[in-house]
Amino acid sequence: MAFIIDSERCVGCGACAFFCLYKSISPVDDNMTKYAIDEKKCVECSQCSGICPNGAISAPQGWRRIKKVTIDQEKCIGCSLCMRTCAADAPFGEIKKKFEIDQSKCFQCGACAKKCKPGAITVEYYD
Repeated sequence: MAFIIDSERCVGCGACAFFCLYKSISPVDDNMTKYAIDEKKCVECSQCSGICPNGAISAPQGWRRIKKVTIDQEKCIGCSLCMRTCAADAPFGEIKKKFEIDQSKCFQCGACAKKCKPGAITVEYYD
């Protein structure tokens, strides 16, 4: 699933593409008047929907907003997959040591949790 751009409401300003850290949004025409989201690249962070001045971007069915992402120090094996996945550079640490998440950088997309093979990353959702 990925966020959805309503082509009728999209005014082609490009703000969503500019702010997408995962480069999942691009123009669909040469004139750059309409944009689309690549489902394979979208991590459902919701940054684009918050920045869209026209409210043209909406969440997919069943999407839940993430409240907090944390790393369980007991399960972390220091593989660095979280750090390599995060476009915001929120996870930090040294390979083969325990990683942590800088909450001031994390924008709660959950991409790191999806890549974490030992399941050390916990995602807490809003009710």
